[in-house]
This record gives sequence, C-alpha cells and structure tokens, in this order.
Amino acid sequence: MNGLASVEDIGIDLGSSNVLIYARRRGVVFNEPAMLAVDHETRNVIAIGLEAYKMLGREPNNIEVVRPLQRGTIQDFDMLNIMLNHFVVRVIGKHIFARPRAVLSLSASANEIEKRQLIVGMFEAGARRTQLIERPLAAAIGAGMDISQYNGRMVVDIGGATTDIAVIASGEMMARNTLDIAGDAFTDAIIRYVRLKHNLLIGFRTAEDIKCALGTVYPLGESSVALPIAGRNLVSGLPKQIEVTREEIAEALEEPLHQFLEGLHAVIERVPPELANDVFDQGILLTGGGAAMKGLQEVISEMMKIPCRTAENPQQCIAVGCGKVLEHPADFDRILGDSRRKGR
Repeated sequence: MNGLASVEDIGIDLGSSNVLIYARRRGVVFNEPAMLAVDHETRNVIAIGLEAYKMLGREPNNIEVVRPLQRGTIQDFDMLNIMLNHFVVRVIGKHIFARPRAVLSLSASANEIEKRQLIVGMFEAGARRTQLIERPLAAAIGAGMDISQYNGRMVVDIGGATTDIAVIASGEMMARNTLDIAGDAFTDAIIRYVRLKHNLLIGFRTAEDIKCALGTVYPLGESSVALPIAGRNLVSGLPKQIEVTREEIAEALEEPLHQFLEGLHAVIERVPPELANDVFDQGILLTGGGAAMKGLQEVISEMMKIPCRTAENPQQCIAVGCGKVLEHPADFDRILGDSRRKGR
C-alpha cells in the first residue's frame, strides 16, 4: 500500500470493523481492520490495522486490541485520530502544500460533536476539506443505484457492529433505522452456541473463520459439512478440538437472524403505502461486508416476500459511493452533510 502514496482526493468508509479508502481515478486502494494494539500502561500504540488484528486473541497481558468505533459510536477519539491519520497518510503520503479533498461516511448514530471531531481529525491527517455522507446513501450510490428516482428503494448496509437500513426516494432517506444486529452479532452467536452446546470456549477470530467457511442462514444442502475447530474445554480447562457442522451454525444464527428481520419489518412499516409498494416491486439491496453471508438474500426474500439481491463487491459499496460523490460533486450537492473548509 505504501507504494501507492500520492496526492489524490479520497473517499473513506469509516466502519467499526474495517476502514476502506477510495482514491480518485484508482478505485478502492485500502482495506484494513479498524483496530489498534495499545499498551495498557503507557497508552503507546504498538500496531494498527492488519498488524493489530493479527494480535487479536494472542496479545500479551499488557497489550489490548481496541476498536475506536464500537456499535457505530466513537469510543476513543484519540485512538480514532491516530488510526485515521495512519491510514490516510499511507494512502496519500505526507504533503505540506497539496492537500486532498475527502468524502467520509460513518454510522448514522454519530452525533454532531463526533462529526466535528472527525472533520478536525481529517484536517490533521492532511485533508483540506472533508464532507460527510450518510452510509445508506453512499452504499446505494456505490452499488450503482440512481437515488434521484421518485420510486422508493430499500438499502440494507450490513457492517460489523451495525446495520443501516433506509428507504431512499428522490435523493432522500424517507425512513431509516440502525440495528445493533450485524456481522459481529452473528459471530458472537456462534461463540455462545459452541460454549453452551460443546462446553468449548473459542475466540472471536475462530468464530469469524467458522462464519465465513460454514455460516449460512438458509438451508443450502450439504448441511452435514463439518469443520474442525479448537478452543479451551470449560470443564477440564485444557485445549480441545471438535467438529461443527453447517447445520449447527445455521441453528446458532437463528436468533440474530430473527432480530435482523424484525428490524427490516420495522422500517417498511414506517413508510407511506406508495413507497412500501415501490419496495415490494423494486426489492431490497444488500450491501456491506455482512451481506456476503450465505443464504441471507434467500431467507429475506422468502420470509418477507420481497425480492432481494446482493450488490457486487458489497463490502466496497460505501467507499465506492464516497468516491463517486468526489468525482461528480455537482450531482450530489444535496445529499452531502455539513462540511467545513480548512486551509482554503
């Protein structure tokens, strides 16, 4: 990534799990975990991004792997600024005179103080001007949707910590909701299930690997497919290896799936009848890293009786949407959030 550094306008998807950066004319050039490894006592940052993720579950006692963004809210401004500065400099390099513009997307649950802090942090990282855009709008644009149409379209962006749901018409969000049920909730459900059923304690990374390899929320056949996993036996306290099947993982994911579907229902119930009809006609668009979960679009279609499709490269949609806004600013003036001009 360092070899890519040059001054370019950038679009940033600032997620709880990952940060993606789109460079103008080059597409998505950066995607790393939104994590830092921090020394408890000195508060020194030991590692950032992928290097911090590699330490997760294996860190020494004096080191903690932290996410500055959790459940869509900023938990630690200082750590967030350090992480953001590190990532942005890796993409654009250090330049005193030529500062890029940035379009940044973050969770809807961020408040005005957090947004202002982010804009200041981006200026310190090297951006001359930062504009904010709502996640569902950025996701829709990145997926190739024409958000200016009068017909209502429903976008469901499934991140790590939160899911942003919105019905979009005429370039505006007519109804929206932010759920705590997202990728991490499905991973946590696997950890709980394995602990309760097999008396085995597994780490977050192991559960993530299981979710990616076996995770399905819809019967896709081959339910007996199994995967060996290792953890600590809660009875003996010793390491133990077992096999878990795709059928078991589907069972583990039932509870968060039910809550997820309830959240979709709640948004549709709040829109006017004409827009609800549009959603039934146009269907639901899934974006975000969590949209890649096997069987998700099938179970939504079946349970809600609404067509559902997953965007191409769903994890990149928000970053690409920010990039498209950068490249065609006149087309998207209305939807950009508050911006503060610095150094102009």
